[in-house]
Amino acid sequence: MKYLLLLFIFCPILFFSQDLTNATNLDITKSWEQEPQGWTYSVSVHVPEVSAPVDGFPICILLHGNGGNGSAFLSNFKDNIPCHILVAPDGYENSWNICGEDSDAPDMEMIEELITAVESYDNVNSSMIRIIGFSNGAALTNRIFVENNHQGIDKFCAIVSQFTDMQLHNQSFYGPSSVTEAGLPFCGYDTEFIPETGRHYLNICNTNDPIIPYDGGPAVGAIFVPAKVSIYEVAKSQGYTGSIISGDGEEINSSGVFEYNYLSGQVVHLRGDAQHGLNPTQTQFVSDFMEFDCSSSGLITEAYENIKIETNPGLSGVRLIVKNENTTEYTTILTELNGKTIYEGIISETTFIPAIPGQYILKVLGENIRLQETIIIL
Repeated sequence: MKYLLLLFIFCPILFFSQDLTNATNLDITKSWEQEPQGWTYSVSVHVPEVSAPVDGFPICILLHGNGGNGSAFLSNFKDNIPCHILVAPDGYENSWNICGEDSDAPDMEMIEELITAVESYDNVNSSMIRIIGFSNGAALTNRIFVENNHQGIDKFCAIVSQFTDMQLHNQSFYGPSSVTEAGLPFCGYDTEFIPETGRHYLNICNTNDPIIPYDGGPAVGAIFVPAKVSIYEVAKSQGYTGSIISGDGEEINSSGVFEYNYLSGQVVHLRGDAQHGLNPTQTQFVSDFMEFDCSSSGLITEAYENIKIETNPGLSGVRLIVKNENTTEYTTILTELNGKTIYEGIISETTFIPAIPGQYILKVLGENIRLQETIIIL
C-alpha cells in the first residue's frame, strides 16, 4: 500500500494525462437572459490520423458564418488545414453575437472556456492556437483578436469580413463592456483594447461581395471600414510604422487575387472577386498561412556540445555561443515552423540572430557531424 501511495504522489501523469480525440466531448453549456436554464454549444472535433508532434498538434478553432454550423464548416476545411486538430462550435441560433443578431449569447466567454479545455490535452500545442472565421464568424474572429489576450493564440484568419466601425474607430480597437445592442452608440463597443503583438493575421475580402462592401459602408446592420484601411490598422497594431498600401497590391500568379503584405507576411490582406466566398487561390493561401509539417515538427535532439543556445526575453533573438578551438565552420539555419527561413549562414564564432517572439526550428550542420534540429521559443 505504501508503494502505491508513492506512485500516486510522484507519478500523477500516469493517471491524468490524456489526448484529445474525435470522441472527446468539448460541448460547453452557458446561461444568459435568452436561455436562463442554460444552452449547450455543440463542438465538432477532428484529430489528424498521424502521430502527434513532440510538442503536440496546433489547434484551429473554426467559426462558421451566419446560418451555418460547426460540423459543416469543419467538413469544408479539414482537407485544407492539415496537421491541425480542428474544433468547430455551433453558435446560438446558428450565429455569433456581434451586435444585431438573434443571438445575445456569451460567445467570448465560450471561446475562453473552449481554449482552456483544449490546451489541457497532451497532444495539443497550447502555444499554437489558431482562429478561422467566415463572415459572421470572421466578425467573432476579429473580436477575439482585439479582446482576448491569450498568449498562445498566434494566427487569425478572417474570411469575407473586415472590421466594422463598432470594433475600429478613431484609429483604435474596441469591445463591449456589457451587452451589445443596436440602439447604443457603436452598439455598445465602448471599451478600448490594445491587441496583443506578435500575432499573424490574414484577411480575405472580395470586391464583388454582394453582402459585405469591400470599400466600406453600411450592410447587415453594421458599418464596415474599407478593407484596405482595416488591414492597415491591424498591421499598425502589430508594430507596422509605414504608409498604407493603397494601390493594387501584388497579384498572385495571374489569378486575379491581389496580396497586400505587411511586416514580411505577418499581416496580409487578399483582394479577390469570389463574391461572398473563396476561390481556389484564396483557399490555398489559407492553407499555406496555417501550414505545419507533422513529418518534421517537434524534432529535438541532444545539442551539439560545441554550440550552446541562449535565449531570454531581453535578447529579441537567439545567441549561439560557439566553443571552437579549430575555427570549424557550421551551417546554421533558423526557420519558422511553417518553413519560412529567417536566417541561413555560416558561423565559426559566437553569433546573434535577431528574431521576433515566436517558435522556430534551429538547425546546425557541420562537416562530419550530425544535424542538430531543435525547437526554440522566443
